[in-house]
Amino acid sequence: MIVKKGEKVKVESIDQKDWDKDTGQMRWYKVKKQNKTYYLSGAYVESSKKLALKKYDQAISYSTYWDDYYKDGYSKDAYASQIDYKPIKKEIYKENLMPKHVKSVHVSMDNFINNQKYIEKLKNINTIIVETKNDEGSVLYASDVCKDYLSDPSQATNNAMISKKDLTKIIKEYKKKGFYCVSRIVTFKDAVFAMENPKESLTDHNGNLVVYNDQYWPSAYSRKAWMYNVELAKECADLGFNEIQFDYVRFPDGTASANSKLNFHNTYKESKVAAIQGFLQYAKEELSPKHVYVAADMFAWPIVACDDQDIGQFLPAIANVVDIICPMPYLDHFSNGSFNIDDPVEKPYDTLYAFTKISDEQLKSIKYPAKYRTWIQGYNIDADGVKQEIKALKDTNYPDYMVWLASGDKKDIDRIKSGF
Repeated sequence: MIVKKGEKVKVESIDQKDWDKDTGQMRWYKVKKQNKTYYLSGAYVESSKKLALKKYDQAISYSTYWDDYYKDGYSKDAYASQIDYKPIKKEIYKENLMPKHVKSVHVSMDNFINNQKYIEKLKNINTIIVETKNDEGSVLYASDVCKDYLSDPSQATNNAMISKKDLTKIIKEYKKKGFYCVSRIVTFKDAVFAMENPKESLTDHNGNLVVYNDQYWPSAYSRKAWMYNVELAKECADLGFNEIQFDYVRFPDGTASANSKLNFHNTYKESKVAAIQGFLQYAKEELSPKHVYVAADMFAWPIVACDDQDIGQFLPAIANVVDIICPMPYLDHFSNGSFNIDDPVEKPYDTLYAFTKISDEQLKSIKYPAKYRTWIQGYNIDADGVKQEIKALKDTNYPDYMVWLASGDKKDIDRIKSGF
């Protein structure tokens, strides 16, 4: 890591624009270490070693499964020692109020643009989540950011469907109809960025890109990848989106057995969990002046396993930083017997209820957890199944939901909308 907990660093300078006159807090401190310049988030800088070393992780529980895979003490280092659990209250932006209970559906950019009238008439939906960067690395509007991070920005923008001006206009129209609009950015699954920046991506030790989950991946350790995605997020905020949702904010799954053959370009010797938390801290700091909320999607299995499943997603670490945590407990992701349920797909209520109870226990381990808003399965299910999923969330006192449909086509929504 660049700076360890309790380490004293000399502030080289501060930028006046980073000073919050209302709170007196600095957003960023410019520091120097070993003749290199870094920026530290003011939210996590203390005035004394005693304060810096104050323990906030007493209530954090985690599995030590990965100790057997890596080394003794690995889990403590990954889930506690390198992670910041300092309590920080979540912000509420008066000019950008989130609905009390978000009821949402995911749609493609194509549907967001071309099925606007249909979407606006949906009952019991007050939020629209739209894909702005997909899992191939295509930015689906005419972004100005790509040219600063890609030698051939057209590789990312070739599939852009709309200008920034026209997208801003459409977002305004949705908001006038009472909709809260969320930009979903696929973060660390991005073949375009990886091919343009192999030294910032997952490779073998000869520098060749490697494929996981059918795609090339930027390394979540890469600060350039951090900056690229956050600059896209800032651009989306300027377009009028109320919230930025980072998806695939993780390392690829299934790499543990090949770790010795892979190069993650882990410059600062961070745990995967520390890298993901660090990225989200950076995103939150950079986006907070724009008064948009920051959300993060995460797999369900790390929550059930009470660790990060070797992909960097540990619920308490993420929920301590972002405004909204968005688990993905899709019914067909659970094997038969999960939660002592013979077939989770056939028991939407029982499955969501059991999963949410586990999440609730982990969220109680931190003082100011993120708002909990769950994805629910909207594919390969009927309206009654969707209704059961939503009822389970209400019965566990987490009524917000997001219906996952890859594209949100009219025919797919029509099939289940009576369950909303």
